Amino acid sequence: MIKYILKAIEDLGYEKDKVVSEAILLYLSLNKELREKIAIKLYREGVISLGKACEIAGLSYEEMKRRLTEEGVQIRRGPESVEELKKKAEHLKRLL
Repeated sequence: MIKYILKAIEDLGYEKDKVVSEAILLYLSLNKELREKIAIKLYREGVISLGKACEIAGLSYEEMKRRLTEEGVQIRRGPESVEELKKKAEHLKRLL
């Protein structure tokens, strides 16, 4: 069924990847538990910072720290994820 829907989306001139991305974001907006699990997983793996985890999960800084602690995830101190640190460095270079 999904295969046919995706084909129809493309046939109608829509960008399949964009429609799928928007559908996922809509689903996540309705599923708080999944948002929290994704945020915890990405933070645990060092892919995102605590601030980004808060944003994804829709939790305050303190609530996110509590959830991470409950899941046995150590709160990182210091630099954020390597990728975010690189982005900030590039941004600061452009400002100079």
